[in-house]
Amino acid sequence: MRILVIDEDNDRSHVLGAALADAGHTIVAAISRNDDVRGSVTRHQPDMIIVDLESPYRDFVEDLMRIHEENPRPVAMFVSRDDPAVVARAIEAGVSIYVAEGLDGALVRSVLRIAMQHYRAYARLNDELERTRTALKERKLLERAKGVLMANKGLSEDEAYKLLRRMAMDQNRKIADVAQTILSVADLLK
Repeated sequence: MRILVIDEDNDRSHVLGAALADAGHTIVAAISRNDDVRGSVTRHQPDMIIVDLESPYRDFVEDLMRIHEENPRPVAMFVSRDDPAVVARAIEAGVSIYVAEGLDGALVRSVLRIAMQHYRAYARLNDELERTRTALKERKLLERAKGVLMANKGLSEDEAYKLLRRMAMDQNRKIADVAQTILSVADLLK
């Protein structure tokens, strides 16, 4: 994996870098929390972000939240002390895993695997949610278009659906696109 490391301590950074190299990963950039984190993500396009900080501050966590919204990817955060409020904000910001246990090579490798699996599960759920939203939107369009056809052409619901389907096939378009066209025309004629 290509990894962006955000660290503020050279000793910890060395342990982390060695563990990542032993696991066969590439560090594309190592920056501090005061650097342009969002710009570094855009520039380097890492597969994962690893954050190793004493204590993440609010603005930094908000940067992570914007990264998660704009360009999501797994984030593993190692910190020196456990703070429930920071943990909650970090999880809201899209952090896949938050570790306040210290840092050693075996732990880093294990955390990377867990973070990647959490991120993949999140991405699958997010994709499924988007597909469901799209299907619901298309279903609503289809129902409204059938209603227009039924009212204007005196068709049954089944006949209206068959007409929509035939029009979509004849025009080589999705049925939802044909339904949207019918609704747009109906709105113009009102």
